[in-house]
Amino acid sequence: MKKLFILAVIVGVFLYSQGASAEDTSTNSLGFAAGGTYGLGLSYSHDTTIWGVQVTALPIWDEHDGGRVFGGINLKRNFHENGKVGLYGSLGVAGGFWRENEVDCDWDNQTQTDNCIESVDEGWGVIAGPGVGMQVIFWGNMMFRFELPLAFRYSPSGYGLSPIPNTALMYRW
Repeated sequence: MKKLFILAVIVGVFLYSQGASAEDTSTNSLGFAAGGTYGLGLSYSHDTTIWGVQVTALPIWDEHDGGRVFGGINLKRNFHENGKVGLYGSLGVAGGFWRENEVDCDWDNQTQTDNCIESVDEGWGVIAGPGVGMQVIFWGNMMFRFELPLAFRYSPSGYGLSPIPNTALMYRW
């Protein structure tokens, strides 16, 4: 997963540097995103008239109870934008891992003791794939994105191919 993330960042930097020019106007956006190839959590997006990149992350972790860490990076190729609506294609990679430590106790009336069982639920998964999306700008600076990727999923329980939608609500400047 680390090699795939590094490769995605290198490709994104290369494509961004090839597409940006002095006449391009760029925008930044900050908000929340959720989806198959977006990941889940707080999201930042930097877009030019041609290329864009969106990074999303949500770390929730506790030493005793465990937690969840999700994140993703999404590279965009803008096809058309008129100031209110934009169409784009993308390539995204997202992943996450989780660990939940649980203690389940039952009171035994005969022995007057708690019978406690500790259990650990943990796992990880990676999703990657291309998609097409649309963004709508409203109230001047608010942006809503909806995207449908064809995502390849892989985890210890197996792999699959499925369309898991992405959405984002962001403030744009």
